Amino acid sequence: MKNLLMVVIAGAYGAAAFTLFSATGIWGRWGENGWRDAALLLVTITAACALTYISMLVMAYLRRSRNPTGDPGQLEWHLMIPCRDEESVIAATVSAARTSFPLAHVWVIDDDSEDATASIVAALMEFDPRVHLISRVRPDARIGKGEALNAAYRTIGASLDAGTDRAQVIIGVLDADGYLSDNTLAHVAGPEAFGDPKVGAVQVEVWMKNRNDRRPLPNRGRLANAVGRLLVRMQDVEFRTTNSAMQLLRVAAGSVGMGGNGQFTRLSVLDELTVANGRPWGRKLCEDFELGLGVLTLGHRTHYVREAHVSQEALPYLRRLLTQRTRWAQGVLECASLLPALRRSGMVRLTGQLEIHYFMLLPWIMMVNLLVLPTLTFLAVVEGRFDFLSESSLAFAVTALLVFLILPYASWGPIYRRVTTERIGVLAGIGLGLATLVYAYLTYLYYPRAIARLVTGRNAWAKTKRNADDVVPLSAPALPVLDSLALLRREQIEDLAGELDQRNDLALEFVSGFAIMWPTRLARLNETVAAAEQRAARDAAVSLAASAAMLGADRLEAVARAVDAVVANGRFDEARRLLTRVDEVGEQTVDVLRTQVLADIRGE
Repeated sequence: MKNLLMVVIAGAYGAAAFTLFSATGIWGRWGENGWRDAALLLVTITAACALTYISMLVMAYLRRSRNPTGDPGQLEWHLMIPCRDEESVIAATVSAARTSFPLAHVWVIDDDSEDATASIVAALMEFDPRVHLISRVRPDARIGKGEALNAAYRTIGASLDAGTDRAQVIIGVLDADGYLSDNTLAHVAGPEAFGDPKVGAVQVEVWMKNRNDRRPLPNRGRLANAVGRLLVRMQDVEFRTTNSAMQLLRVAAGSVGMGGNGQFTRLSVLDELTVANGRPWGRKLCEDFELGLGVLTLGHRTHYVREAHVSQEALPYLRRLLTQRTRWAQGVLECASLLPALRRSGMVRLTGQLEIHYFMLLPWIMMVNLLVLPTLTFLAVVEGRFDFLSESSLAFAVTALLVFLILPYASWGPIYRRVTTERIGVLAGIGLGLATLVYAYLTYLYYPRAIARLVTGRNAWAKTKRNADDVVPLSAPALPVLDSLALLRREQIEDLAGELDQRNDLALEFVSGFAIMWPTRLARLNETVAAAEQRAARDAAVSLAASAAMLGADRLEAVARAVDAVVANGRFDEARRLLTRVDEVGEQTVDVLRTQVLADIRGE
């Protein structure tokens, strides 16, 4: 009944827009010209459908459905991270995954990287047996993310015991910069998700982890950073409101789609896809969306969890953002070839079929509007039809503009303010809503490019560069006192082993835990300093100093306390420079642990 009421209200909203647009005479009177009538009818229908869809998204989002938790210990978890030249982010991603989810195996697929990605992962493997590296080389490598995931699927499947129930094995996919929230596995294991044997795949919500960065472009000026901050924030608004609302609507419709980050699938379902298609993931640019359609075609349910999230890096560069979205849009368009099989399967109910088809028609609808609407407006101006305001009240026209053009988009700003944990004022929330209206029109830039690439058969793509790839490290301040301090006092670890009754296994666990957590601690410190969050940055610095003190890493402890001191005085620029020294000393400390301490503890 609630779903029906939502459809009725949304339909009435769209019908009101249709009536208004067609009755004003702004683009001409009906019956004067057949071609104009057809164009006007097309524009008003698509506008009414769009407004109906948007209003359904708002209502679906505000219904606040809940996903209870389950027991992740009842399932076996494997997280796959496809990588190509990801040395700037991979250590922190693996560290975060292993720190948050000690039960999970982490499989890094190195797709013939030309940087230090593989060696970084190999170094982490020395401390943690649940970190694995799958190395691919050309010509088999660098032929698409889907093929990299397929290779990892085969490797993981072969590593399992013969008696393993593959329906209880869950394969997660993370981007190289993806951090899962600590509650992810509990919610993904819940009764609405993999606790239901009919569910074959689950997607979690996506957040932007650098949404509070005060200087996303540290080598650029104030104006560039202001634009960069807005772009980053708008991506967070987009994923946590409109994209999340779309998935919540799909839960009701039965058409939840998979994303490339924070995607989970049963191993048994991947097996079924392999039987049906020869491999689980295809070669389309949006192999994630392709996988979701394949799961639905097989008759399995897909589900969405908003209570858990995966954080990824937002792009502060407009050109890179448009290139990324062009690739995504083209990938979705490529998936149109899968729709006949989906329809023939009869596995998705009518509401889900309608939602999927409308979503995939959106680029074409926008292209039609991009061509037809300016033409109608030009003719109306030439014929002097814009005098309709003199024939009707200005208040009515302004109200119509607010209700049917601004409100559907601007409402997402206050909604975002309501759901986010950040402190955003009322006026800032309204400003974000108005920015959402402008941000939405970026689709008119990348959808035409995506269609042009599709029509001309261009489907190659270059990997989106990480934000850190272009950043020149700040010069670290000189700290002469560090030279007098020990990088690592071995006797501290020996004393620790003695306190543990010569339990070398416990000492090894402590040392390995420190080394695995080090990238996470550094990333947390970088993130909080970049956001100028004084309390959080001090907590991160003190936590690092305390763990270093327990290990006997005097030099690392000292530089962490130096960061805490400057942050306490609000000197964040100085703190950013000190982070270069923290990184340097921390890596030296972990290197000593790996090359000198591990063998001693293991008795090698």
